[in-house]
Amino acid sequence: MTRKPHIVLHGGFHKTATSHVQSMLARNSKMLERAGVHYVHHRDTRKRLTVPVQCNVYNSVGMDWDPKISDEELREMTQAFLSELLEARPKRLILSDENMAGHCGHCVKRGVLYRWRRKLIEVFAQQFPNGVDEVHLGVRNYADFFASAYVEYLRSVTGQWFVDERMMRRQVMENMPSWLNILKSVVTFFPGARVVVWKYEDFRKIDRQVLANLCGPEIDVDQMKEPKDRNKRPTASGRAVHELLQMIHREGADYALEQRVALQEAYPRGPDYGSYDPWTLQERAHLTRMYERDIEDIRANPDITLLDPEKVLA
Repeated sequence: MTRKPHIVLHGGFHKTATSHVQSMLARNSKMLERAGVHYVHHRDTRKRLTVPVQCNVYNSVGMDWDPKISDEELREMTQAFLSELLEARPKRLILSDENMAGHCGHCVKRGVLYRWRRKLIEVFAQQFPNGVDEVHLGVRNYADFFASAYVEYLRSVTGQWFVDERMMRRQVMENMPSWLNILKSVVTFFPGARVVVWKYEDFRKIDRQVLANLCGPEIDVDQMKEPKDRNKRPTASGRAVHELLQMIHREGADYALEQRVALQEAYPRGPDYGSYDPWTLQERAHLTRMYERDIEDIRANPDITLLDPEKVLA
């Protein structure tokens, strides 16, 4: 009988240090392999698993999306991918993609945490007929998450689909986001899996524990090397976003969006220009209270393990 590897999924969410985790795993992939731990590069997971799932789901919910992938085609594609991974017979298999529940654009356009999340997570999970053993996820203060999601959205949006900051803010405040509801879907569709969650605000204190949880007990994460390329993709400053939005209102979305790279270079995020924050003090306080309340509910949920920095660092 073929031994089933211990399958670990790092499913995001966006803007919770996912890129750093992926870079660390990729940088140390050879070290992991020597211990029988195989990390699947996130680009491969995205191309051969996440994107086919998305194409299938978007058409199933009534979107006119190309390519159109039927249930049967999806299963053939994803099983071929997983079969290739299992041929090497790893002891532990790690897959990572922050797009499992959807894209940042979904959050911005509707002011919700991933509009199609339930169906996307369900179909994603169905591609693992024998289930997964662990699912690891990061969450973040709603005010900061949606602000960062809006900056990410502005990177690639076209004038046709542009959503103004004011509409995004209004919709977020009306829809009352809930990480707990998303995590409940993860628990439902990955039955039997250990669901581990951390707060982005705690990440710098517990980053090595997050990696240790992903890599397993045979890996000494203190020996893992930092990524060689520290030139991370730059993030637009609050001033750059402000100037872009002003230009959109003056010149139109199509013209202004063509200038986004130039604006980012003119107003780089750093000591002179801080991060983007669209919220009023009252809005931020309200979103923070909601987040803190939801964190307490997550901590109390017996189906979810919330990493506690005090216990990790003890």
